[in-house]
Amino acid sequence: MTAWHLTKGETILRKNLHKKFGGSGQGGINPSSKTPNVIIFSDHDVGNEHGYADRWEGDLFLYVGEGQTGDQEMKRGNKAILQHVEDGRSIRLFWGCRGEVTYGGEFEIDHIEPWTTEKRPATGGGPMRNVIVFRLKEKVE
Repeated sequence: MTAWHLTKGETILRKNLHKKFGGSGQGGINPSSKTPNVIIFSDHDVGNEHGYADRWEGDLFLYVGEGQTGDQEMKRGNKAILQHVEDGRSIRLFWGCRGEVTYGGEFEIDHIEPWTTEKRPATGGGPMRNVIVFRLKEKVE
């Protein structure tokens, strides 16, 4: 099993990240089959095109789940985030989504209110839909 060795602020090519730690090279939520990590990506500019509005609210990072059209559901990557503690996985946040990405640190889901929903447009300004918004806290080591 590959031990996590990246430090906050360190950059890595996304393709090299996935070679080393697993996860798919596509999408914003990548549960790894090789390591106990759920790797997530946030890119404000790219996200806006798809109705994603990741943002900080105080000490919480609000992270929009996966699914570009229709109402998002608690399955696949969304379920991996929600169940990361019981599955023994860490959430690893990266800034950017293509090429070189920057490690933003380890996060965990808020135990009081793990997620909420918001209305957001589908990809390309499509119809409004319900999206899952995870409430994440930076994990203090």
